[in-house]
Amino acid sequence: MEFTTAMHGWGGDLSSQAQAAHAKGELEKALALYQEALETQQVSGPEGLSDIINVGALLRQVGNAQAAADHYRRWLPQVTPNPTFSMNACNCLRELGEASTALRVIESCLRSFPRDCGLQVRRAECLLDLGRIDESRIAIERVLGQEKSFRAAWVCYGVILAKAEQLEMALEAFAEADALGTDQGQMAANRISILKDLRRLDEAEQLWQSLEGERQYSMPVRGSLAGLRLAQNRPEEASQLLAKLCQEQPQEANHWLNWAACLRSLKYTVAPTQILKRGMLYQPRRWELQESLAQALAEMGNLVATARAWQIQEKREEEKWKDINVFNRQFLGVGGNLYTADIRSLQAKKWEKRKTRTSMVNLWQDHLVEPLGGRPLRVGYLTADACNHPVGRFLLPILKHHNSLRVETWVLTSGSHHDWITEQLRDASKHWLDISSANDRTASRLIADLRLDIVVELGGFTGGSRIGVLVNRPAPVQLSYLGYPGPTYLNCIDGWIGDTILFGGLSEIDHNAHHIININGGYMAFDPGEGVGLPEREQNERFRFGCFNHARKLSDEGIRLFVDLLDAVPSAELVLKSITFHEKAERERIRSRFERAGLNAERLVLLEWVEGGMNHLMRYSAIDVAVDPVPYGGATTTCEALWMGVPVISLAGAGMCGRLSASILDSAGCQDWIATTKTEYIDIAKSLAEQGARHHEERLKLRNKVKSSDLANAGRLTRALEECYASERARVSVA
Repeated sequence: MEFTTAMHGWGGDLSSQAQAAHAKGELEKALALYQEALETQQVSGPEGLSDIINVGALLRQVGNAQAAADHYRRWLPQVTPNPTFSMNACNCLRELGEASTALRVIESCLRSFPRDCGLQVRRAECLLDLGRIDESRIAIERVLGQEKSFRAAWVCYGVILAKAEQLEMALEAFAEADALGTDQGQMAANRISILKDLRRLDEAEQLWQSLEGERQYSMPVRGSLAGLRLAQNRPEEASQLLAKLCQEQPQEANHWLNWAACLRSLKYTVAPTQILKRGMLYQPRRWELQESLAQALAEMGNLVATARAWQIQEKREEEKWKDINVFNRQFLGVGGNLYTADIRSLQAKKWEKRKTRTSMVNLWQDHLVEPLGGRPLRVGYLTADACNHPVGRFLLPILKHHNSLRVETWVLTSGSHHDWITEQLRDASKHWLDISSANDRTASRLIADLRLDIVVELGGFTGGSRIGVLVNRPAPVQLSYLGYPGPTYLNCIDGWIGDTILFGGLSEIDHNAHHIININGGYMAFDPGEGVGLPEREQNERFRFGCFNHARKLSDEGIRLFVDLLDAVPSAELVLKSITFHEKAERERIRSRFERAGLNAERLVLLEWVEGGMNHLMRYSAIDVAVDPVPYGGATTTCEALWMGVPVISLAGAGMCGRLSASILDSAGCQDWIATTKTEYIDIAKSLAEQGARHHEERLKLRNKVKSSDLANAGRLTRALEECYASERARVSVA
């Protein structure tokens, strides 16, 4: 915001006193005097306009943006057009989300000052706020054509290019702005953030290290540094930076958003919710805070509060939703039944339609199609989870068993996390393409240039997924598989891979969303790796049921089912384990939920997180039978429990997410533990409890059964997938 420092003669002592107080930093006093002068004197000439400008700027400076906006609306029609006043009004209105009104203010002033570069930049910013990126870019390029060294134009140009996902060009624009003048580190912060997004982490670190004096520790730079630390897998340092920034600059919503995201990455559940609520005390209208809070509440199993928050937010136009907003609604909609299938389908199709406006349809047709005869099928697996993640672990045995004479494989990775599973995936795949730093358009072109026959996407609407790349059709056949518990409803997806048990509870809408592809024997295979021993049962007199699924799957419905089960087996205990239990507040929250549902606290055992996958598996020594949560069951946890010799009871529910465990149990030859009603679920639990504690002999017997089943036969699954791929490619070729 800009103030004026003109001497005041029109308002007499009041204006002089206001200017003196303003100069001393006595903002509230200055504001009161300026406002009294405006109310008691007739406004005319430049002196009166100066006081009007200063009142608006002071109202914003003391945090009363709404009063400032009312002030601008009152005086804009009454005073002679003035660039400073119009730009201040524009900034205030943009801050309140009124970009259309701000644009009208600027365009009105431009009629009097058509060559004013500052006004032209503000117009470009308003156009950008309204999503009119191409118009915004044309406007700012026109400014740079008339004034090459206008720093504000380079700043705006960088923002436009970043929004358009042209990160290399944006980096150059911010560097040019940085060279044209010093600031408090904002341009350096922008450059660090873009280098981070481009995965050029070493360069980002070097840039931060090169900053001198106060710039290195300015608030903008510390904010970008927090993002860099997260990308470098140093979340503890990022959290410390963001905690300090929230204290110093509580009005900045992004600090609260980033701090909450940081704590979620550290597997906190309660703390992110508390932080977002604190942020909303300062920015109650900030839509991103409301959206993030809704997701945090869902992570706590409070789906009713999430649904209520979304109902309030539905007034925001879907056109303004970012990908993450659509993804959250789709994922939580299918996993928590927050949206019906018809609403999810409509949302997904609208999102795809918006994507299609800027897409390059059927990119694969830009290349000559090589005949299929005499060569392997070229198959790319698209994932953000090529690491120690359920998707990465279930993909690994498939890659290991592909017949190179039939299928040539690519891993198309968009993830940022690399570990020992990443290295195994890289070794098992013929080719590797990292698209993590490419925008959708560039990534689509890179994939199309590989001339793949089939792309199999493994993420759907999950965090980090790049399913938007497939809207551009980089391959003639595009399939969904493995990583998302529902249909995507997208026209760019040609088929959905599963099995008859998994798809047995689909609604009509979901069943008709895609071409259904059933894999005989089960759609997954589990390979636990070498050297996994069986744990000895803990010395505990009570029979123990257990659930090692993430605590976010503990729905109210599921908790009631578990409590009813324990009522039916009064001598048993319930053991829960979640990575989130390292947080004391989370443990207390979970205990409170079970106590409210009627469970005696003495019968609930919470196991804290342990370091290392092997140590995690050994904790199955604490339970005799695993109980699958509802309505969103487990997959990895079900496989792990069976391998550790622990039976799993599952309720075959609605949709894919309600039948994950049922599919696995069927594939493992353990159909007797699949229930179709809650009563049957409890009856199975009672029967298993009557058999007594699970000791080594019983555990070994179950492991051997699983070892000889379809679930452990990765060769069986991979051959079926290869047949599926060949059939789907031939089907499209004929079409």
